[in-house]
Amino acid sequence: MSFQWITEDAEQREATEWLSVDPRAIVVCLPGMSGAAEQFAPVAGCSERLKVISADLRGQGNDRVPGRRGALLDVESQHRDIRALLQAVRGNHPDLPVFLAGESMGALLAASYAAAHPQNGLAGLILSVPVVALRRPVPAIVKQAVRILGAVAPGLRCRPSLFVNGKTLSPPLTRDKAYQDSMREKPHYVHDFNFRFLAELGELIEASHHHAARLQTPSLTLVAGQDCFVTVDQIRQWHARIPAGEKSLRIYPDAYHLLWHDWDRDEVLRDIGEWIEARIPD
Repeated sequence: MSFQWITEDAEQREATEWLSVDPRAIVVCLPGMSGAAEQFAPVAGCSERLKVISADLRGQGNDRVPGRRGALLDVESQHRDIRALLQAVRGNHPDLPVFLAGESMGALLAASYAAAHPQNGLAGLILSVPVVALRRPVPAIVKQAVRILGAVAPGLRCRPSLFVNGKTLSPPLTRDKAYQDSMREKPHYVHDFNFRFLAELGELIEASHHHAARLQTPSLTLVAGQDCFVTVDQIRQWHARIPAGEKSLRIYPDAYHLLWHDWDRDEVLRDIGEWIEARIPD
């Protein structure tokens, strides 16, 4: 089903909604780079007491404005969209606790939103493999070149995998080869991004440690031991910056980046469901 909502700049949007017979909580989901709302379908099955609502992001492949696809990140606009979506969800379900979940870049956006809005009213954050650093560091001179190109040549694009593995083909995101292959054929899949988008993403990654230090919302951070983008230790260091409080870190040593589309999906979904269940009324 679709969930209708309107952005603060008056764009009509449709989020994907998975129904529950008797929901006791809502999970609002943000996909990652080149991702889409449909990828959160497995999360909808982690508990019968949850209603899951997943939105497509500006600048990604399902954006209704073709010119923004792969060309716009704009964190402030993303935050305004998150706020508007949460307000719409609460308007429909005023008595239910709301959790915010994000995957990869979506996890960075969820964490940055919660840090920027400490009075967010969220019951919790579920952050799946937030890319808080890159396993393969980008030299400072390359970062500067990306910023310059983003400013002077906004139409110029490249494949983000060049910054991850130095190749034009993206690295494996899951051990499920059939799913990996199918991703590249999806209509929402964005093959290349302009340098302005990549520069803004780099800034969001660099700011993630500052955001962690400001997080007050209860959080569950999920880590893939074989992730192609970020190491376990990099996420551990980021997680350690979250103020002491209600925070949890779960590591899946053999897992790849797309945790609920990988071979450990059952364990991952069980952990998500149990963590949320512990925080909602009986």
